[in-house]
Amino acid sequence: MPSALALYRRLADKPMGRWLFSRLICFKAPYFSTIRPRFTVLEPGRCVATMRDRRAVHNHIGTVHAIALCNLAELVGGVMTDATVPASMRWIP
Repeated sequence: MPSALALYRRLADKPMGRWLFSRLICFKAPYFSTIRPRFTVLEPGRCVATMRDRRAVHNHIGTVHAIALCNLAELVGGVMTDATVPASMRWIP
């Protein structure tokens, strides 16, 4: 798979491109598919993704579970790092 940034740039402006990018990222790291993230911005130093407020990410008191939010933060941080680290360098997520 090409770098996340290159893939995002190729897909972002196409119909359903951001949705497809989000699915491909979750295919690469399946655990994140549990929150169904949707990437809206990806550029070096910046990544924005959202998740819908739905029952599957709620806790026993009916609010979004803290770990679901942590999963989203971890995903965004990792993808942003991947998009920011120069091609001449390597990072281990």
